[in-house]
Amino acid sequence: MPNDAAAHRQPSDDGVVTEKPAVAGDVLVHVRFYPNTKIASIGEKPDDLSASEWFERLLGAASPHYEVLAGGRGFFRIPRSKIDAAPNSVVNSAAG
Repeated sequence: MPNDAAAHRQPSDDGVVTEKPAVAGDVLVHVRFYPNTKIASIGEKPDDLSASEWFERLLGAASPHYEVLAGGRGFFRIPRSKIDAAPNSVVNSAAG
């Protein structure tokens, strides 16, 4: 089964790979890193978690949906259907 994140990349006739726009309903969580690899900011973070705790939980539950960008950036493109199927899986994946 292909990687869901890779399914968003489409080669054109000239061989250049372009990103498909986010599907309506995909949840995008943007992450920015400092040069020393610490997290500068991360979206959708619950108040009771640090930025690094939230990042680790997202990696544990949705790592196939993470895409690396240049300049110390990346994002998770998590299909809404995955979140709806298990609404607490991302938030609670590292709990306990």
